[in-house]
Amino acid sequence: MATTSSSSTHQLSSFSRATLRHLQNLHPLDGFTIERYISAHGKHLVRLKRRNVPLHDEGFLDLVVNSDGCVVGIQVFTSKGDVGRGVVLMKKDGALCNVDRGGEVVTVSMEHAKQGAVDGRAAAAAVAGLRSSTTMRSNSMNQTDNQLFSDADNQLILQYGLPLLAGLILLKIILNSLQSLSILLLPLAYIYAIQTCPTTASFDAKRELKRVLRGAHLPEEQQPQGFFERGINRLAATIGTELATSLGYELSVDDYFGAVKVSWVRVPVAGMDFYWVGVFGCK
Repeated sequence: MATTSSSSTHQLSSFSRATLRHLQNLHPLDGFTIERYISAHGKHLVRLKRRNVPLHDEGFLDLVVNSDGCVVGIQVFTSKGDVGRGVVLMKKDGALCNVDRGGEVVTVSMEHAKQGAVDGRAAAAAVAGLRSSTTMRSNSMNQTDNQLFSDADNQLILQYGLPLLAGLILLKIILNSLQSLSILLLPLAYIYAIQTCPTTASFDAKRELKRVLRGAHLPEEQQPQGFFERGINRLAATIGTELATSLGYELSVDDYFGAVKVSWVRVPVAGMDFYWVGVFGCK
């Protein structure tokens, strides 16, 4: 059971007051305070707090700033009280140490600690070092932010990025030109399709059926190659067409806007439907 007393500075030792002054100069916005209390064994102990939150579980006999500018929690004094031994709570650069998991044990000359804490030269040096370090880190971060790409990256961008960008711009210009040209050519293409559209009378159903059965629509490599094979193929196509149409066939021709004609032939005997499209003089 520990009894906590008021944390006003007049109840603290000169070493603790000097330490508090050192911390407030080093971290003016962190709200450092030193709490003085009585432990369960009746000892007067002090504890370092930041924003009213203790930074360690263990209490100390006193808090001092040693000659190196480190904040040390004194755990034991010699019989004369001129030398103390304890753990480092904060480094000179302001970094906190986790003393609950063990820490760096140092020996402190109280005479030197008192002089270092009272005249404040160690604190001033620590503050100056911290500000210089902060400024250097800030400048380094700004320089990194300003230079997003290295010189090699910039060279690659110039070598490959600019030609690619120029190609994209040229492609866009060509597509826009083709679009404008297609709008102009569409009426001309329609007029040409009307003038060259095959007539209905020009479609001969039997002739076109012979062409289909002969394989005229197939690729050249799939058609008969020799003279004899072509002759046999023509004869077979003629006989097949006559047999298929001997019982009649159905013919229908549809006209689309006078530019396209679609012919449809149904052969009931063969059970097949055939379609032809006539446009631009072709059927």
